[in-house]
Amino acid sequence: MKLALVAIHIEPSPRALPLGPAMLASVLRGAFGEVIQTRVVDAFVTEPAAACAARILASDPDLVGFSMYVWNRSQTLEIAARLKANRPDIVIFAGGAEATADVAGVLADPSMDFVLPGEGEEILVEAMGRLLQGDPPRALAEWARPRPVKDLTDLPSPYLDGTLRPEDYGGALWELSRGCPFTCDFCFEARGTAGTRRIPLARVEAELDLFEARGIREVFVLDPTFNYHKVQAKQVLRLIAAKAPGTHFFFEVRSEFLDREMAGLFAAIRCTLQIGLQSAHDDVLRNISRSFDPEDFEAKILLLHQAGVPYGFDLIYGLPGDTLEGFRESVDFAMGLVPNHLDVFRLSVLPGTRLAETAAGLQLRHEAHNPYRVLSSPSFSAADMDQAGRIAKGCDALYNQGRAVPWFGMLLEPLELRPSEVFEAFAAWLEAHPEAAPIETQRGFFRSLFEARGDRLLGDLAADVIACFSYSSALMDEPSDEAAAVRRVSFHHDPRALMAQIEEGTTRLEELAFSVEAMPCEVEFALVDGELILRVQ
Repeated sequence: MKLALVAIHIEPSPRALPLGPAMLASVLRGAFGEVIQTRVVDAFVTEPAAACAARILASDPDLVGFSMYVWNRSQTLEIAARLKANRPDIVIFAGGAEATADVAGVLADPSMDFVLPGEGEEILVEAMGRLLQGDPPRALAEWARPRPVKDLTDLPSPYLDGTLRPEDYGGALWELSRGCPFTCDFCFEARGTAGTRRIPLARVEAELDLFEARGIREVFVLDPTFNYHKVQAKQVLRLIAAKAPGTHFFFEVRSEFLDREMAGLFAAIRCTLQIGLQSAHDDVLRNISRSFDPEDFEAKILLLHQAGVPYGFDLIYGLPGDTLEGFRESVDFAMGLVPNHLDVFRLSVLPGTRLAETAAGLQLRHEAHNPYRVLSSPSFSAADMDQAGRIAKGCDALYNQGRAVPWFGMLLEPLELRPSEVFEAFAAWLEAHPEAAPIETQRGFFRSLFEARGDRLLGDLAADVIACFSYSSALMDEPSDEAAAVRRVSFHHDPRALMAQIEEGTTRLEELAFSVEAMPCEVEFALVDGELILRVQ
């Protein structure tokens, strides 16, 4: 029997690695040997469905299984339809979060023979056994029920058994536990299982050794709350420091479980933390079975800040009971803690979540089909949702993609504007200047803000500060031929004098205006033998 397991990713990146299908392939090999020949197929949502279907059919599979999520449901069903059109006898099934949450809806599609909900290892082995014994595929649609793997000890590692080669993808997804101890209404993670189950430490250590031996430089930890079990989290952090000091790890953590020792352990490795703030209002968060203590949150984030650990936050707009002004306040609160990035999302009412059960009572209007986004609520009108979306867009373009962390606070202080106001204004600026280069867009935008206050001098200085940081980092981060690695930029001040003052600790824009004389000039940013050189003309 030939089986193709398909992973449809959002876009090519080190995160686009088919860990789930590879884990299933490992289990099937252990259970059936060569009786079932499993092939893992990678695809992307941006690819034409016809091309994906042709690639799947190239190995002449008898069965095709899809990992279905919110972002790839439409693509999955289109590919499945093409597979059936080409091979009516082919058996097609789906698993994954989206299929688990909407079994009936997925089965209603004529191309789907059955769905395997929940964790896939045990249920897939039994399903394949039933098919080998002659059970018809449609019979599995009535039989299949979620069955969590109670003990993760005996599960094989697709990394260690050679099923998945992380070096082929440029990164690795790393599962250290399953389940979630929390029951947030908007999230599907904890539905159907209680508590968490952990991968044995011996396997964790062996996989870490493999990542280091294979030269993997980015590892994305999948645990929704890595630091919930503080003792085990600290064990893993010490292992990373000892075995993989050059690898960058990405963790999702909760602030409640941070302490000074843990902050120090994070600081001892290369890592970035993501923290699900969601809202800065306790009354809003209690509507989705969360709570919030702003003083405790600030104290825990201060531990990371003092230790020099990069961290970012998640925010959601459209939460039950929230308002546009409340969302703006959450943005301002988050930015006041100087995150490395701020990711902002519109609330989605995902099938299978508690929010999907309570949405009608909360009067949440939302899309009936994926991505299930909230359209409005009694306290958050459709127009307000659109405006919040513009703030999110401005934040991502200006602060995240625009790498504004080093200079954003320096420029914001003299403007006496809220961060949310700046992001909202920048979204409008982008609409009016769609063709401008990103760095020059930032420079022109901040110059306009200062000029609107009648302060052209500070506007020119702000544009120069942005140029100093942004062109330098862009040149250092872009792999290119050094002979071509040159940027020519117009300045109003000598960038060498400007950066010297900043490096000496002068970070207030008004003070820089007094200490750095105006000197219109053309500047070349050049990369020579890996070193950044500034040539002032």
